[in-house]
Amino acid sequence: MNDKKNFFQRTFNITVTLLMYSLFFLCLTIGLRLLQDLIANAQSTYLSHLFEAIKQWASKGEYYTKTLAILLPLIAAFIIIIELILRLLYDTPINYFKSAYQTIRLAQFLRQDENSQLAFSIDNSSTVTRFNPILRKFNRATSKCVVDVRKDSVTIVIKYPKTQQTQKLLRGMESYIKEEISSRNPEYYFSAPNRRGNKLWFKSTKR
Repeated sequence: MNDKKNFFQRTFNITVTLLMYSLFFLCLTIGLRLLQDLIANAQSTYLSHLFEAIKQWASKGEYYTKTLAILLPLIAAFIIIIELILRLLYDTPINYFKSAYQTIRLAQFLRQDENSQLAFSIDNSSTVTRFNPILRKFNRATSKCVVDVRKDSVTIVIKYPKTQQTQKLLRGMESYIKEEISSRNPEYYFSAPNRRGNKLWFKSTKR
């Protein structure tokens, strides 16, 4: 059984991360530009040296954030273009977008609410919200899941959490995960999940 990740499975989350950081740096660039404009319009004899230092710092920061805001999406676009070419040669480009959509939906399906409400009064009329670190570790691991839709197969890769409690939670969800992905891909038959190292694999063949 070949359980090595292909190009899409290795790069999809990298592409998403690059796009998210590019959006962050774009917002930061806009913020630094607005800060410079605000300082330029400010009039203060006593704080002129301070304003000038801040303006120079903001100008340098804007240069670097603007560079990253341009460079990161270009790298992401390059990765996407390579994947689309591979899909054109060996599959079909439409399956790239199906894979991306189903990956996002599966990540939403796997996500657990990290805050839980506990009753602390005798009549249960008052509750307190408590953060659950176990669910945060679970969400961090499963958020890296990937759904890879192909002409003849669908493959799902889920990163296995590290702790015993989070692993137990994922094992308890295996049947629900299989049901969820089967409902989205009724033309494929999914076999039982298989763990290899720190990855949980769901594989299917076309009916």
